[in-house]
Amino acid sequence: MTPLSATTLYLVRHGEVHNPAGIIYGRLPGFGLSERGRRQIARAAEALVPHRPFAALYASPLQRAQESAAILSARLDLAVATEERIVETNIGSFQGRRFEDLPRPYITEEGAHPELESAASMRSRLLDWAAAMRARHPGEPIIAVSHRDPIIVALLHWMGAGLEDLPDFALNTGAVYAVELGESNRVSALI
Repeated sequence: MTPLSATTLYLVRHGEVHNPAGIIYGRLPGFGLSERGRRQIARAAEALVPHRPFAALYASPLQRAQESAAILSARLDLAVATEERIVETNIGSFQGRRFEDLPRPYITEEGAHPELESAASMRSRLLDWAAAMRARHPGEPIIAVSHRDPIIVALLHWMGAGLEDLPDFALNTGAVYAVELGESNRVSALI
């Protein structure tokens, strides 16, 4: 059997969210981009322009990711496909509460609390999706707009690092990482 060609996956964290109350919005509806967030994604789109053409643009179903994907779509002339497997971490009843209410650390391999999605779960769904995309788009670059936690957990895996490196991993809103999905799974930051 012929091995699949490497596929470059460009992971984009959505832009900054308008959240004046400073709550954990998780998967709650009604949390869109701030003006700064729109500027961050416009900058991300410009960073992606030299890497065109792209085979596809996928986005989490959440408003902030969809709004980010719409900005990328307009600049890169791509349709947006919604993908459930790259959605934000499931945090149960912690949604709508203050960040101080989360256990520390709140991302653990098996789950820090029964209502918090584990790193193993996030990693599994994102890696399964990435493998499916590599099979669907062999050798073609694709973009995915997702969220901090699932992106970091997957990047740490592809970099051969563990969750102990999570606190030091800065993933600003609007950040773009390229992952060459192949034999080596090379990771590099664009912005």
